[in-house]
Amino acid sequence: MAPKTLFDPARLGPSRLELAVFAVLALVMLVTRSHSLSPADHLPDTAWASFFVAGAYIASWRGFAALFLLAFAIDLTVIRVLGMPAYCFTSAYALMVPAYGVLWWAGRWARRHLAPKAASLPALLAVLCGASLLGELISSGGFYAFAGYVAAPSLAGFMPVLLRYWPVDLGATLLWSALAVAIHAGVLSLRPAEGATRR
Repeated sequence: MAPKTLFDPARLGPSRLELAVFAVLALVMLVTRSHSLSPADHLPDTAWASFFVAGAYIASWRGFAALFLLAFAIDLTVIRVLGMPAYCFTSAYALMVPAYGVLWWAGRWARRHLAPKAASLPALLAVLCGASLLGELISSGGFYAFAGYVAAPSLAGFMPVLLRYWPVDLGATLLWSALAVAIHAGVLSLRPAEGATRR
């Protein structure tokens, strides 16, 4: 029998769980995404954490595609319909696909390789931080280099950008991911132990 892993959807149920997780992630993204459709601009953006959690719970790549299309639709709506500035909406936006993909892949890796116990939390934290950094390098680095706003992009010029945005994004990612882990652990604690029988 294959060992149980930290984010094994089979522990919580079949595809209905995936649909429920997607619905929750879609809702929080609608509410918290930067310049979102809601007035809750003070809430940290859940985008990185949402893709990580989606990778952990939703097996099909269609979940990734649907979540990305939702993020794109939110951005397009606030720009085209609500009149927000289109500063970030350049050809470099295409790099959000691999940036979000890194978080998605990290969630899938965690589901497959990390055991559901407290001892796995340092490894989970390392994976999440590494994925967040790589996603930030792709998204912010791509914007810095290819959006057309910087005449002569350089590593020295990019470092202040990275140091400005990554800590904020990492903090939001850790916050929302910790909440997801806490909910996961809470749900598992309410389930009967394996092998338990009814009296």
